[in-house]
Amino acid sequence: MLKLNFFSPNWLAQKINNKAFKKFLPLIKGRTIDLGCGSAPFKEDILPFAEEYIGVDWEKSLHDKGKVDITADLTQNFPFESDYADTVLSFQTLEHLPEPDFFLSECSRILRPGGCLLLTVPFMWHIHESPYDYFRYTRHGLEYLLDKNGFTSIEIDETTGFWQMWALKFNYQTARYSWGPFKLIFIPLWWLNQVLAPFLDKLDRVPQETASYVVVTRKP
Repeated sequence: MLKLNFFSPNWLAQKINNKAFKKFLPLIKGRTIDLGCGSAPFKEDILPFAEEYIGVDWEKSLHDKGKVDITADLTQNFPFESDYADTVLSFQTLEHLPEPDFFLSECSRILRPGGCLLLTVPFMWHIHESPYDYFRYTRHGLEYLLDKNGFTSIEIDETTGFWQMWALKFNYQTARYSWGPFKLIFIPLWWLNQVLAPFLDKLDRVPQETASYVVVTRKP
């Protein structure tokens, strides 16, 4: 799981990602492939549920490459046989791929029938890992792409409402100016809005804005 640093401007984002991952855990089984694994922060949590874990990332990854099992370009054919995996994971990766439709078609190809695809993707989020940041997705765009590539039982949930999304945007923006002693001014503000925003979001029953989405779907 991701470790939280309560002095940081984005511990709420890490907490949100951990919560999304916990939703996935009961669904993980068999041979599990983590596409765009980065530093593989969830590997140790996955291993008790999976028979095998394979972390995949490309050679230009900005994360710790020592945790990558297979180096591959996810815009090309995946280096796996068809019907190879029981579970495919992809955390905050789809936005970095210039051909998301092809990526999802390859996910479908390597999954066994009945296999599970688990995704998290950003919606209202700043540009990151530039210049390899291409898209933001609504739930309707995700449904379209997944249905087009043959996935069924599509479940998409918002990870936040407006207030957590806004708090994180405010914190990331002000972090750009938190030099030296200025950081001491911002830390209490960062902490306070990250504590309050989840409570305010409980009033947002049907979010129109969200930081990201959690997707659970299957290959028939």
